[in-house]
Amino acid sequence: MKLYAQIGHGMGDKVGKGLEEGLIDGAIFSPKDLQRDTMASRIAEMRGRYPGAAILVDPQFYVCLYANSPTINLGNISDWSCFHIFRKGELELSSTVDRVLEEYFQEVAPLEVTSVIAPNIYISQSFDSREAVIAKNFVREARHIYNRTGDRRPLFASLVICREALQDRREFEDFINDITLLDNPPDGFYVIIASRSSEARSDIFHTDVIANWMMLNLSLSINGFQVVNGYSDILAPFLGAAGGAAGATGWYSNLRMFSLDRFFPSTGGRQPLVRYLSKSLLNRVTFSEKEAVRVFVPNVINHLPHDTDYDPEPERSREVLQSWEALRSLDLELAAGDVAGSLERCSQAILRARQTYSEIASYELVLDRKSRDDHIQPLWEGLRQFKERAEL
Repeated sequence: MKLYAQIGHGMGDKVGKGLEEGLIDGAIFSPKDLQRDTMASRIAEMRGRYPGAAILVDPQFYVCLYANSPTINLGNISDWSCFHIFRKGELELSSTVDRVLEEYFQEVAPLEVTSVIAPNIYISQSFDSREAVIAKNFVREARHIYNRTGDRRPLFASLVICREALQDRREFEDFINDITLLDNPPDGFYVIIASRSSEARSDIFHTDVIANWMMLNLSLSINGFQVVNGYSDILAPFLGAAGGAAGATGWYSNLRMFSLDRFFPSTGGRQPLVRYLSKSLLNRVTFSEKEAVRVFVPNVINHLPHDTDYDPEPERSREVLQSWEALRSLDLELAAGDVAGSLERCSQAILRARQTYSEIASYELVLDRKSRDDHIQPLWEGLRQFKERAEL
């Protein structure tokens, strides 16, 4: 499975270092965070220095239905001529969908991306909704409109889905059947699963959400589609085990888990603490927690090269390199070979995490709320449910 940088504000030289060291395989740019000309030059520079890297742009068209909010922060998205404020009724017209696709493909054509992601809207309620109908129309029309351009780069349709929609199994399965039976399909899908907040981890670490996100990857992959999972972070290796082609994560919490609150003003608060991604915990812990726990439970340490960055506490720019390194290692361990074998390794990784947390508890070491084991049970149950449904 490949791992991409989810790019947002504060790119600096992080992505270049990640590509240079082989920690990531590519990058997904965001129109919100870079002016169009700046993005074009950054992409061209990256293509020149790292010709083997995959480079994509997330159109972020999915905020169009919310763009009339007085508090929304669109950043530089409005620089793109295809981006307008739309009502659902307007997007129900096939002519509107076609026009949006045409304008976007014209604008992305000069960019030196390796694949093109088609725009789509956000399914904010359920798969049995007007939004889902509109989203399917964008998927159906994407290849037809793209072929007119003569562009030969791979085409990815985007699916941006709220976590609530993934909790209705029947509607989910009907939706998947519809998009896998297209007459003129794209080469793959760029999938984002949205939580209510970029801090609401329980939204994504939920049994049904994990099982259906994995099922989405399996269903699409066995039908010949490549699946790039945006904002997938620690779940990326599990999605890769289910057939996903790539996962993505970045350096802020809103680049690790997707929510529309990324486009609205933050409520402030203290600067986030530097954290260390422990493979054995399948989670991040603070620097001070890592130092305290390692004395009693040494296997919280990954024994990978970027561990040396944490002696002493690193600058924030080094934190994401350690995260990418740990996720890359997990990808290689868990998402390699056949699906059945990969899923068994995923099960073992969860059991190892449960045991490691039990050892920490036995020493009465108290962890920060984000560092605790709340994710372990839903991850275990989600994997079990997925295996039963997939008959693996």
